[in-house]
Amino acid sequence: MIEVKSELRSALIAARIKAQSQELEAGAGLVTQASALLADVKDRLVAGYIPFKTEIDPRPLMRAWAAKGAQLCLPRTPPKGGEGAGLTFHLCDPDDPSDLEKSAWGVMEPKAHLPQVRPDVVLVPLLGFDRLGNRLGQGQGHYDRTLEALRAEGVVLAVGLAFAAQEVAYMPVEPHDQRLDWIITPIKAYPIAA
Repeated sequence: MIEVKSELRSALIAARIKAQSQELEAGAGLVTQASALLADVKDRLVAGYIPFKTEIDPRPLMRAWAAKGAQLCLPRTPPKGGEGAGLTFHLCDPDDPSDLEKSAWGVMEPKAHLPQVRPDVVLVPLLGFDRLGNRLGQGQGHYDRTLEALRAEGVVLAVGLAFAAQEVAYMPVEPHDQRLDWIITPIKAYPIAA
């Protein structure tokens, strides 16, 4: 399974690089396609992310949801050596550089002193997805561990964000892989049946 996922990651990285270079207004497309979810974000805590390398940029969607009354937070990755830990989420303004710092992984994330919170909605970056809600990430398992822990505590909505070119017909899954509840691309949104 590890070898299959590794080969798939290589192909999907190439697809995402190409899509990111061609779809300059992808963030605006996410806002349009997420209209079914926009009405349901008032007073909810939404965890986004700062895009890393060629990940689709969720900030236009985060701004749109904040304008509808959502509060925003961002994830902090565990330090290197803490691979078994999940993400923590901290209230912050994703557009305020003074709230952010670079992690050991090279990802921009909230500073540790910012208030830690539990999100109601988690926007999830990914390399690939299928229409059953399965996703392929970078391989560290941060989001799988985090979603599993959040779901053990209560309801959380996991929304995968991707370019349409990142879709595959079938995503290989392992027992620890967490399914998404929605997948939003700049051209279509897919609610995932329970």
